[in-house]
Amino acid sequence: MSNNPKIDFNSGNTVTENVLSTIRKTMDRHHMIGNGDCVLVALSGGADSVCLLSALCKMREILNIKVAAAHLNHMIRGREADSDEAYAAELCTRLGVPFYAERVNVPKLAKERGISEELAGRYARYDFFEKICKTNGYDKVATAHNKNDRAETVLMRVLRGTGIDGLCSIKYTRDNIIRPLLDVERADIEGYCTENTLDFCTDSTNSSSEYTRNKIRNELLPMLEKSFNPSVIESLCTLADNSVEDSEFLNGYASRLYERINSPMPKRKPTVLDIKSLKMVGDSIQTRLLRIAIEEVMGSDYKAERAHIEAIRGLLDKETGASTNLPKNLIVSVKYGWLEFVKKDDREDKDKTFCYEIEIEDEERLEVYDITFEVTNEILKPEKNQMIIDYDALCERRLFVRNRRDGDRINIFKDGKTRKLKDYWIDKKVPREERNKIPLLCTEDEVIAIIGDRVAEKYKVKNSTNRGLVITYGADYENR
Repeated sequence: MSNNPKIDFNSGNTVTENVLSTIRKTMDRHHMIGNGDCVLVALSGGADSVCLLSALCKMREILNIKVAAAHLNHMIRGREADSDEAYAAELCTRLGVPFYAERVNVPKLAKERGISEELAGRYARYDFFEKICKTNGYDKVATAHNKNDRAETVLMRVLRGTGIDGLCSIKYTRDNIIRPLLDVERADIEGYCTENTLDFCTDSTNSSSEYTRNKIRNELLPMLEKSFNPSVIESLCTLADNSVEDSEFLNGYASRLYERINSPMPKRKPTVLDIKSLKMVGDSIQTRLLRIAIEEVMGSDYKAERAHIEAIRGLLDKETGASTNLPKNLIVSVKYGWLEFVKKDDREDKDKTFCYEIEIEDEERLEVYDITFEVTNEILKPEKNQMIIDYDALCERRLFVRNRRDGDRINIFKDGKTRKLKDYWIDKKVPREERNKIPLLCTEDEVIAIIGDRVAEKYKVKNSTNRGLVITYGADYENR
């Protein structure tokens, strides 16, 4: 629970008392605001944001918080938008709170990014809020999403074929974003504004059913209330609450399992999942594991659709080499019992070659590959992330660290016979695109060691060894 003192808003005889009490309970239950926080209210000028700003101003002394407001003019509705901005500024002056405003040509932004104006406006708003918070030290951004918005979102996602996560609807908190009005219905918000003689702006586009959300708000929800359930808003929000509980459990379980079945070398790329383990879990958890891997590679904004998940799932019974190409250059492939997730751009360096000559005196450090070489007269057992070579056996030949070349072989048999590196790595199930990144210690014509893996037989430390070459390598090469 919050450490803030409780507010007694009397018995709830007025709409204002009910709204303030509900907001405070919501903030306490979801730990939205702490003592001394600076809160930036996203103020559009509509009834929801006007109510939120006013309510937080009424509570700021007892909560010990500072309140400010920010308004973004999307430059879509011309004079109407300018009037909204002017009203927002006037309201902040009246309430005694700092006011920040900015204008962004959202239609132009949408065209440049190839996205809808609605999505472009959302990006612009949150970029604006983040900039103000960083510049002025605000802790939280309070947006005015309400209970009706939450119910509308549930319905909209149902119509699009969502799963449990989508039924959770709008979250009460996300990072530094808080939504104190999510338990307050729109009718009570408008009643609050009336009781407190607060004017508010009405967006003329809200009455248009051109957008899906408006059509749900203006047509579908009223029909459901009239013909099926007068408390449909409450019922849909209850569905969202129930979904949150199930979603949190399933996602928590999947996250813990993910840590057990992903790469045994987590500090290295690419992202991989053990196919046998994936096939042992139910579809719900399997889907979540795949989404976690996708997000790790592509970022949280990447939206993997059901069809994408099914395409990946179709690989689980395929042999090494099978793959599927997904939007934005995401490639998922089968690699020796692992399911590999790679963004195509990450493969650009797979054909790059490297070769560095090592001039060993007391110590040589290869900065690029986090490898050090040191000659020692004291032959010790190698420590973790170390390997030791018989330095005398090198006969002071020139040494190089390079990646593989066609025809490379390594002496892995005590009788002196060698094996192709390609065949050696196939047996060890090293993915093809990883092989070019593995550093080799070589002379001009011989592979001395695969760094992080093994030393050629003829260069291993013997009882007769007087000097050893200690190779210490970073965590990227351990357990190869």
